[in-house]
Amino acid sequence: MLILTAWTLWGLLWSMEAFAQSHLAGREELALTTTLAMQMPLAYLWAALTPGILWLGRRFPPFGGRGWPLHAATHLLVMAVVIFGTGAFYAWTVDLARGAQAGQRPFMLRVTLNFLLWVLSDGLLYWLVLVADWAVEHSRRARERLMRASQLEVQLAQARLQALQMQLHPHFLFNALHTIGTLVRTGQHVVAVRVVAGLGDLLRRVLDGATTAEVPLKQELDFIHGYLEIERVRFRERLHFTIEADPETLDAAVPQLVLQPLVENAIRHGVAPRERGGRLIVGARRSADQLCLLVRDDGAGLGGQLSDGVGIANTRQRLQQLYGPPPAHSFEVVNAPDGGVEARITIPFRLASAEWQREE
Repeated sequence: MLILTAWTLWGLLWSMEAFAQSHLAGREELALTTTLAMQMPLAYLWAALTPGILWLGRRFPPFGGRGWPLHAATHLLVMAVVIFGTGAFYAWTVDLARGAQAGQRPFMLRVTLNFLLWVLSDGLLYWLVLVADWAVEHSRRARERLMRASQLEVQLAQARLQALQMQLHPHFLFNALHTIGTLVRTGQHVVAVRVVAGLGDLLRRVLDGATTAEVPLKQELDFIHGYLEIERVRFRERLHFTIEADPETLDAAVPQLVLQPLVENAIRHGVAPRERGGRLIVGARRSADQLCLLVRDDGAGLGGQLSDGVGIANTRQRLQQLYGPPPAHSFEVVNAPDGGVEARITIPFRLASAEWQREE
């Protein structure tokens, strides 16, 4: 309806202009009904073509992005075809509206002249349609980002408490304190002090970053390393872990505490139930414009249908809020090919903010 209204107004403007020119130029004076019959069909033809132009603009975006020079060339070619076609249509409607004129040029010659005269003005019209759609789409995405940001602020406020109560699970805090007590009773004061310091550092990081949506991957990995060091004091030789991250990924932006629930889940289900313990691998690599994160254990694997716990469900929701629905990101927890369970996250690769990098 908006497209039809806009082109109707444009057609009326064309008709009034043609009517005024015919009277002011001292040539053939055209009736208003005649100029309407000449101009309005052309306006409605543009209205019919506009959805196709909009589709092409979104399918082949000419303003930035990959392949934009080829896309722009495609639009120039389509623009030429549209202008030639509308010129032929206009010549035909003029003949219908006022009839054949004495000494009138051949039809194809008039069509060619229309093309040469209109290629700039109607070409500008074609690109204005593309620019208007780009502006509307850009504005819509900006509003969506603002809405997601406002929703994320509420979620991040809740995430601090949830990180302490759920993601850093009460039983982990209890076990850490129990480990500290055991170390003190057995005279291992140096190790006990190290665990207390490590636990304090983890809690400080959670509280300090409670209102931050994304942090550099290297900070997230430092947090995971400290978390696993405390767990290794409790599990001793039963827990082994490796953190493997490509150097180019360390400054990438990742959601705050995105790996901790996955690591905790792997320890609870892949390491703790087994007498001989197990091994964890935390990895990160870049694949084109995507960042791939991995948490894998060598436990017994998924026994049946995976049900999302609090940590997994929270991770899904935060990824959805930050990056939108798949395929903008992906998150899956599956059986690893060589045994155990593998949690995989794929998000857009982008560098963390300059402020974070300077702090690091």
